[in-house]
Amino acid sequence: MKKVKVIIDGKAIGSVEDLQRILLAEFSLQPAHFESMDTLWEALVWHVPVPVTLEWNHFSDSRASIGPYADQLMNLLYEVDEQLEELFRFTVKL
Repeated sequence: MKKVKVIIDGKAIGSVEDLQRILLAEFSLQPAHFESMDTLWEALVWHVPVPVTLEWNHFSDSRASIGPYADQLMNLLYEVDEQLEELFRFTVKL
């Protein structure tokens, strides 16, 4: 199975909705998956086709635009990485 690489460009993130739109499109998620961090975690663990690598470039630009949500999502993505091990790889580039 071929590994997919998804890149989030933090410079293109101006709102939480921008970031959610990227995840919706790239991972075929549903709006309901963004109701809470718990529902998003479940969606990423159970519904994202793996193997996948997610790279978040220019994270500091995202954080400047969307505030604490960027940190919460980054932490959640690291948790998914830890849970799924080699099937879901997450990296951040400031």
